[in-house]
Amino acid sequence: MKLTRYPAYLFCTILGVLSGQASAAVIDFNSLATTTNNPIVTVGQPYVEDGFSLITRSGVSFTYGGGTIYATTDKNANWTGTPGVYSDYIYQYGSAFVLERVGGGTFDLVSMDAASFYTGGAGNSFSVYGYPAAGGYVNQNFTLDNTTKTLETLTFNDSFKGLNKIIFSSVYAQVDNINLSVAAVPEPEIYAMLLAGLGLIAGIASRKRNNNASA
Repeated sequence: MKLTRYPAYLFCTILGVLSGQASAAVIDFNSLATTTNNPIVTVGQPYVEDGFSLITRSGVSFTYGGGTIYATTDKNANWTGTPGVYSDYIYQYGSAFVLERVGGGTFDLVSMDAASFYTGGAGNSFSVYGYPAAGGYVNQNFTLDNTTKTLETLTFNDSFKGLNKIIFSSVYAQVDNINLSVAAVPEPEIYAMLLAGLGLIAGIASRKRNNNASA
């Protein structure tokens, strides 16, 4: 490789390393699979898994507290093969799940699985709202099918990137396998590599200028 090609090569390599700093998280609720004769179990709030926190909210714009998180078990008539979570309905206030990163920070919502508890009507409607760090909100609405014991995978478009939180249906359907992507903070050695690479690029550029000047 020619010396003149090194700066671009190194720069692209560094960018590649930095851009690769992303991690995936799948909240599958499998830790809730306990031996019990009950069709549901109560889940403490906040429920924390893979660095994310899940709670319930109710009321106008879901700013009020209230609601209980439940998880299905293999004794449940709507068991899908793995634990799914839902919440109870707060009279006149509704209920929804709120998912955020523990300690704050942004993330992308890639997909989630859901299964309706009902075989028709309003119970098949499933809504998800994302709140980007830049402000405002985005929304996708789904109509779940009538296979109450089979999870459907709901996928999300690019507008569900860079979110601070998501709010989504919790009463009429159980949710499982929330697939998220998080931009990881580069480790110190990555920054050291970046600085060393930039220094090398600067050195090569300076040598090239000196060679041109003496030619």
